Amino acid sequence: MGIGDPRVHVRLLSREEWATFRSIRLRALVDAPQAFGATLEEARSRSDQVWSDLLAQRVQFVASVGGIDVGTVGGHADPERPGAHLISMWVAEKSRGTGISDRLVRSVVDWAVDAGHRKVWLEVAEGNTAAERLYLRHGFVRTGVRGTVAPDDPRPEFEMLLNLRGAAR
Repeated sequence: MGIGDPRVHVRLLSREEWATFRSIRLRALVDAPQAFGATLEEARSRSDQVWSDLLAQRVQFVASVGGIDVGTVGGHADPERPGAHLISMWVAEKSRGTGISDRLVRSVVDWAVDAGHRKVWLEVAEGNTAAERLYLRHGFVRTGVRGTVAPDDPRPEFEMLLNLRGAAR
């Protein structure tokens, strides 16, 4: 399964597909709780309305193979910072290394270009070398900005940035 594999379908979720978003997000939190700022318990406690509202505030792409959802990534514009923020990246373990993560990153970058953004930024937890390699492949670079995963999660993370000026598709 490569990056151009026709069996891989990447789609943008609509607000009405909150249950699909909830399902894949819960799978991601079970599989890789260390990769996210939210916990499985927090996510499970969210109401249907909260899941729907989250989709109204962002774009959320889902990759599927043979009708089975195997990956997701989100993006949103931050009113306090110009550009687009790539968030919530996850690919099921059996689908890693197949090019699906590349397709998902490209989906957010294409959305950002179409929306007129000039840059995309993201955060990576320190030690997540596979994620960093993925983003480096797409032209992201470390900015030197560092922080923690969440206010109540002191694990270190670093910021990466992709300048879209003149970005080709």
